[in-house]
Amino acid sequence: MHDYTQNLGHWIKRYHLTAVRQIDALLKPYGLGRTQWFILCQLQDKGHVSQRQLQTMLDIESATLTNLVVSLVGKGWVAQSVNPQDKRSKYLHLTPQGAQHLKQIPDPIEVVKTRALRGIPAADIKIAKQVIEQAVQNLQNS
Repeated sequence: MHDYTQNLGHWIKRYHLTAVRQIDALLKPYGLGRTQWFILCQLQDKGHVSQRQLQTMLDIESATLTNLVVSLVGKGWVAQSVNPQDKRSKYLHLTPQGAQHLKQIPDPIEVVKTRALRGIPAADIKIAKQVIEQAVQNLQNS
């Protein structure tokens, strides 16, 4: 029988799952999940984004994205407008209320990264990143 705890993939997955749980816990008091937070950040950075673009960025089903957008619109943090070039397409915009709400939220990725990497030398972090990037590239190219 294999001891999977000796496998790099095991620890990558454990890191991911633990980080995601902590990110979710940090965002919960602000009435957001991590995907909703990501949507707000994208709208803040880009000004407006089509739902189709967001669906591609997030790699999620249309129905899932629609539910997330409906929730954000209902909270008054996101507004929708019709694309003048394609009436079937909608653009999403961050509302002033949404921008204000987003400013109050500490970046959960930075918080979790700081916690996770505390006490680890920068050189070790750089090597770990290079190893994981190369492993991903190897898998994508195989």
